[in-house]
Amino acid sequence: MRISLEWLAEYVDIDLADPALPERLALGVLMSGLEAEVINRPDEWMGRLLVAEVLSAEKHPNADKLTICRVHDGTEERGIVCGAPNVDAGQKVVLAPPGATLPGGMEIKVARIRGEESQGMLCSERELGIGHDHSGIIVLDPDLGTGEPAAPVLGLDDVIFEITVTPNRGDCLSVLGVAREVAALFDSPLKIPVPDLEEETGEAVSSLCGVEILDPDKCPRYMARVIRGVRIGPSPGWMQRRLRAAGMRPINNIVDITNYVMLSLGQPLHGFDLDKLAERRIVVRRWRREDGPFTTLDGQERKVTEDDLMICDAGRPVAIGGVMGGSNSEISDATGDILLESAYFSPSTIRSTRRRLNISTEASFRFERGVDPSGTLRAADWAAHLIRQYGGGRIAEGAVDVHPAPAAPVRLGLRPERVSKILGAEIETPEIRRNLESIGMSVLDSENGRIEVEVPVFRHDIDREIDLIEEVARRWGYENFPSSLPATASPPALPPSPRRLEKEIREAMISAGFTEALNYSFVGRSDLERLGNAGEDVVPLQNPLSAEMDLMRTTLLAGLIENASMNLNRGAGDLRLFEIGRTFHRNPDEKLPNEVRRIAALVSDVSPDVLWPEGRSPGGEEALPARLFDLKGALERMGRQIRLPDFRFAPVEGEISPLDPNEAAWVMSGEHRFGTIGGLNKTVLEAWGVRQRLFVFELDIETLGRADRRPQRLQPVPRFPATLRALAIVVENGVTNTTVEELLKRIGGEWLESAALFDIYRDAALIGSREKSLAYSLVFRRLDRTLNDEEVDQVFWEIVRNLESQLGARLRS
Repeated sequence: MRISLEWLAEYVDIDLADPALPERLALGVLMSGLEAEVINRPDEWMGRLLVAEVLSAEKHPNADKLTICRVHDGTEERGIVCGAPNVDAGQKVVLAPPGATLPGGMEIKVARIRGEESQGMLCSERELGIGHDHSGIIVLDPDLGTGEPAAPVLGLDDVIFEITVTPNRGDCLSVLGVAREVAALFDSPLKIPVPDLEEETGEAVSSLCGVEILDPDKCPRYMARVIRGVRIGPSPGWMQRRLRAAGMRPINNIVDITNYVMLSLGQPLHGFDLDKLAERRIVVRRWRREDGPFTTLDGQERKVTEDDLMICDAGRPVAIGGVMGGSNSEISDATGDILLESAYFSPSTIRSTRRRLNISTEASFRFERGVDPSGTLRAADWAAHLIRQYGGGRIAEGAVDVHPAPAAPVRLGLRPERVSKILGAEIETPEIRRNLESIGMSVLDSENGRIEVEVPVFRHDIDREIDLIEEVARRWGYENFPSSLPATASPPALPPSPRRLEKEIREAMISAGFTEALNYSFVGRSDLERLGNAGEDVVPLQNPLSAEMDLMRTTLLAGLIENASMNLNRGAGDLRLFEIGRTFHRNPDEKLPNEVRRIAALVSDVSPDVLWPEGRSPGGEEALPARLFDLKGALERMGRQIRLPDFRFAPVEGEISPLDPNEAAWVMSGEHRFGTIGGLNKTVLEAWGVRQRLFVFELDIETLGRADRRPQRLQPVPRFPATLRALAIVVENGVTNTTVEELLKRIGGEWLESAALFDIYRDAALIGSREKSLAYSLVFRRLDRTLNDEEVDQVFWEIVRNLESQLGARLRS
């Protein structure tokens, strides 16, 4: 929607002489929730435009669609070749002489067009950037002086704003609506024009027309005024100028007045030729089948339905309510008496009709967003006053106003403390009252510190307390709120859920580079025997698919090993697989077996050349394969993901099929034992024909769910630097990494951020065959300040003393 600054100044006191006013106003309107952009300023090129008179218009001898015009610009006569179909002798037009530059960057020069010299250009609205019409040139008021500047006539000497209004703010689709926001912004009084209405026919309007509403839900209010003896002609120049500034094309005085009042007050109006209405009656009802097709003012035949609201006379439809009038009742040059419609239609009705018929008009645009039900009389009175002034009519006495159920203003309660809590700023009650009253709301005191707010009927978007709080925020100024992070409590930890736990496990494994496998729940007895799981708790199938699938699985490893064998024997390299599924175990006391949810994972060794690693330490002990530590790292990462970061690994005493006893460990946390991790033994690998090492783990998900998982806590990003220390100690072979890490964390306290093992070293010649070296990276940090070296050294040597006294460790030299 376009609004000129001069037009706006008629509704609110603003200083037009202030050169910074356009930017201040645009920014203020933007910060109040609307979007405003200055799209036109008085510029140098506008001064080159002149009012010229067309002296003659003759067809171009070499082009059917061109006209050779002789025009006078007040100083001289010149020839211009024009392509507009509406150019004619005697018209006053807009001339851009040679040397002028138009908004699109077009520079006007003397040119020869089809052999004829053209000394300028006659302009259309689109060429001047004041509208979208390019069907013909602009035809001005014939009373204008030839040679006078055209910019003031066209409104180009004024600042024009483009206002973007959100769908819920239909009250701002007018100069009055925007002025109401500007008045509150600049703390200036709002000026609403009061027409000097002279009713002088001596006839009551009720004797000239009648109005009946048969569907009050779709049309709650319909008002009609009658103006007699009007003369159709051009509208005054000032009105044409404002309409063009708003992007509308002037047509005639009656149409222009209804458009002008709509743009000013936001109330769409429509004029009917009173003599074309059967029995001079208006009946507001739905379309009926016997009505037949309906032709609108644009000459299009519309397929209306029974859901569409029609404005009818005594026998036929004459307009589509709130959308567009009909050709059978339009005002023509012969019209003498006018029935002026000012109504309120249900927004949902207009919206559905507009969508169904694919018609979008300025009227429907406003009606479907909601207009002011109380503003119909004011708009009708002002339009009648202007028609009398510029159309020579006489206003009939009174108005027909059918309003079956007047809308009462909405009353809402507002808690000042709630305002401050929602907005995050202390706003006192007097300030709240002032902000709401500045935009037309009535504020009353009520009990218990609450205030009662009466919302004007034109604010359809306000029906809850939170809407009032939004209005307080708009008026207080979004830019005045302090910048701060929202002070909200951390969300409570969600209750344990098997489905959620499995989701977290799956995400952790996928993020570690594993691919999920999905295998049958059926296995062969021979597969379970290879794995040592064909015990008494197996569940046989009564009707198996085949002999190789005659049992329900008791472990997920059989399927993963089969997957690995198939892929490795076909040339696949690095494998990382996991599966989440059920295992089945016979329960002699129950008819149905026990079902246990498990997670199993498998990784392959990188070297396919040998079955067992050849690498040994200088001390002669066989080194653990690197891929086993990869699998262990993925398991620990999963533990952190499910908030069980304190996984520990306990050696397995004796054999536990199908793992190699030298590479097997229990996976534990506290007193909970979840499953095992390790490398598959040689027998299992040979049974499946696999020449590479495979490392696996298998855990019970239900036991993981019963463990004490840490609640999720948020903490700030560290602001102070960390201090690093390296610690290498020599301990007996029986001392585990878990034991050392527990001591490090206990003695290091809250200053020790992390302790990570990065090296295990064995050398019988240097440190003895019964000992090993463990090297750790220690990270020290405080959240509130930087630790100095003396403080870190004090804690570091305390750790060393406890390692020596409790574990018999010594620093490696």
